[in-house]
Amino acid sequence: MSPESSPLAVDLATTPFSRRGSYFAVSRMVDQHESGVYLRTVRGDARHREILRLLLDGGADASSETHAGRLLLRHDGTTVQVVLSGPGRAQLRVTGGSLTLDFRAVSQYDAVLQESADAWRFVDSGANRNYRIRVVGGRTRFDARWDGIRNSEAKLRVSAADGPVSLVIDEYGSAVPRDAVQDLDRTAEVAQADFDRWCAVHGGEAADDDRMADAVRLAAFVTWAAIVPAGGELRRESMLMSKNRMTNVWSWDHCFNAMALWRDPEAAADQLFAIFDHQDEHGCLPDYVNDAGVERNFVKPPVHGWSISHLMDRDGLSDDAIAALYEPLRRWTDWWFEHRVYGDDAIPSYNHGNDSGWDNATTFGVGVPVQSPDLLSYLALQMLALARMADHLGRPSDAVDWRGRAERTIETLCSRFWVDGRFVARDTLTGAVIDSDSLILTMPLVLGDMLPEPQRSATVDRLLEGGYLTRHGFATEPVDSPFYEADGYWRGPIWAPSTMLLVDGLRRAGHGDLADDVTDRFVATCADAGMAENFDAVTGAGLRDRSMTWTASVFLSLVERVGATRSSRVVR
Repeated sequence: MSPESSPLAVDLATTPFSRRGSYFAVSRMVDQHESGVYLRTVRGDARHREILRLLLDGGADASSETHAGRLLLRHDGTTVQVVLSGPGRAQLRVTGGSLTLDFRAVSQYDAVLQESADAWRFVDSGANRNYRIRVVGGRTRFDARWDGIRNSEAKLRVSAADGPVSLVIDEYGSAVPRDAVQDLDRTAEVAQADFDRWCAVHGGEAADDDRMADAVRLAAFVTWAAIVPAGGELRRESMLMSKNRMTNVWSWDHCFNAMALWRDPEAAADQLFAIFDHQDEHGCLPDYVNDAGVERNFVKPPVHGWSISHLMDRDGLSDDAIAALYEPLRRWTDWWFEHRVYGDDAIPSYNHGNDSGWDNATTFGVGVPVQSPDLLSYLALQMLALARMADHLGRPSDAVDWRGRAERTIETLCSRFWVDGRFVARDTLTGAVIDSDSLILTMPLVLGDMLPEPQRSATVDRLLEGGYLTRHGFATEPVDSPFYEADGYWRGPIWAPSTMLLVDGLRRAGHGDLADDVTDRFVATCADAGMAENFDAVTGAGLRDRSMTWTASVFLSLVERVGATRSSRVVR
């Protein structure tokens, strides 16, 4: 094995081993009927993702060591190296003892068949794919049980007692890949070098900070390894939210991933267009997309203009990308007013909590549709982004119009949703104020200094005094709320997107010290608990999917602002 960098500080049970360009992932599954290390597929149409369980010496308790280019599994004197190549190839090398491939034949029409002395095929109907396994060297034993319709059990044991054994596992549709198998070590070196370049670019100066180096490498790995190639419904290289369970590109998550890639404008633009590629004829963006399909039942909040402005501030988009985004962003903005306004007040609504991105926030606890102040805030920022883009494109009259619309939208926000010294949400049909203390009601702070001073100051005070700020950041429901749940999704836990939106708004509103303080808290939480989907607001423990790209992206975006000392702190 060739020399490579030190192992990544990851737990295979939370952060899968994968690589840029692959639809395979290797995970330690503890929530299966049979625990162990599994080769999995993250294809969008897979009904069952676990393909093979890897049993070293017949057992499920192998230790693991993750490098970007290679995974090492060990048990006693047996070592299995796993290297991924292309969208659907895994190469394994077994030394020492034995490896058993336990085929996950769990669907009605699954079948495992032997095609020759050294090759087997797995008709994996649950994964919606087929797999071919070739073995070079060693001794094999194939045991399978046929129940008259399907294989209810199948295992292939490979012995490396007499020397190393190589296996090649190929995913295919109707034709087995015929391309040559590359050297395993060389394939691992190429992957490692690609990751090292990615980490050096997107980790920024923080990658050289001893205090944060391990966390930066983890965040860089989570983002790099989640990338899949163009193909199917994905028209360009795209970063999935995760290669655990959240195996889609959602239509606000991708904005945060794009923002973290500002040092590579082409890559940043690709992540934005991954969703804009699927804008419909009315201007609506989908809820999510993957290689197999597009979901349009829901939408996500219009934070796209905010993210484009963020990238433009950092020269993170090319002139061509700005020009190409202008018309789609205009159509997305207008869609809300043309298709989501249900009365004569010209105020758009969310049809469901999913539309807001805050799926189960307490603002949606009594029903839908809902008019929420965050939506008008995002749309005002989007209008300001369009004005800026219009100026950039030499369209001054359009810029004036967009700025006028933004000002009127902010006026509507403050006149309609500011009640008794706080922002509120309303029932769309009755206009009644919804009883909620969700953090979503403080999101007008994303407007920064565009939010009038009375509302700005009072909302900052509410953030500080309303039970939101914990040691780890802003809870999405006050910790003293009767609706607070430690693992309540958007009813308590701390999330990366809400953190970044508020930190950015606070900084632009003149509250830099508070923004820095919350940044410190959130970055420290990620460094301690990993790049989890969300975090327990009180303990800081990582919750749900434990390897999420938008968390890693927000961490990479915020970590460089963490200084060794601060001149002042906000402690509550």
